[in-house]
Amino acid sequence: MGIDRLIEQQIRRSQMNGSMDHLEGEGKPIPRRSGTNFARSAQMSVVNGAGGSIQGELTLRREISTLEDQLKTTTKSDQRFEIRKALMDKRLELSVYEEARRK
Repeated sequence: MGIDRLIEQQIRRSQMNGSMDHLEGEGKPIPRRSGTNFARSAQMSVVNGAGGSIQGELTLRREISTLEDQLKTTTKSDQRFEIRKALMDKRLELSVYEEARRK
């Protein structure tokens, strides 16, 4: 999964949650900044943030496994919704680690 796709997923999730509503400058074009390569700086921040840390990746995999087990045993719909939301976030974070490791 490419970094562009991860960014698009995060934007869509934010739009669905309503956190993109009523932002300052809504509906206006984003100002151009000369001399800045945003895609490259975003990739570097992901790589630097992830640091290729295997420990962080393993921790996330354990958390995902725990959440999946909780999802199997939980019957209340509101709790299942919260677990699914947490699972999506953890899986997205894990994919960032994996993507950073591949680069």
